[in-house]
Amino acid sequence: MLFRLATVDDFLNIESSNLKCSTYKNLAYPLGCSMSELDAALGDGDFVVFNDKKTKVGFVRIKAMFEGIAYLDIHLLHDFADEHIQAVMSWLAEQYHLGKYYVQLLPNEQREIDCLTRLGFSEEARLRNQIFVEGAYYDLLMMGSEDKRV
Repeated sequence: MLFRLATVDDFLNIESSNLKCSTYKNLAYPLGCSMSELDAALGDGDFVVFNDKKTKVGFVRIKAMFEGIAYLDIHLLHDFADEHIQAVMSWLAEQYHLGKYYVQLLPNEQREIDCLTRLGFSEEARLRNQIFVEGAYYDLLMMGSEDKRV
């Protein structure tokens, strides 16, 4: 499998600028926090994703699941991680009988938007000036997958 549960060590060599304006940081992980705080924040729904060469390509976090729907946070470190992110979602679908995914993103998270678009996600909502990050308000995009429950 090209993903596993994330540990604190998976975050150690990531440049903070990669996560500076990311919903993954601001909605899920206080990556400016201490290692012990980060360790306490990580759980059974936090995955690190690798490519075929065992290079870390991103992170997926399950924020919530209910009635066949999962809310995820995704942060990509490399372009074209599509098949690897799809592998995580396929595994989640099998394990938890999921048929619909939602991901919240900031408009500047283009790598994640492009990946999800290629995987068949579309923008289902845009909350204007919803989140305050480093002195400015940003829209919050809600991208959703095709609903395979129907």
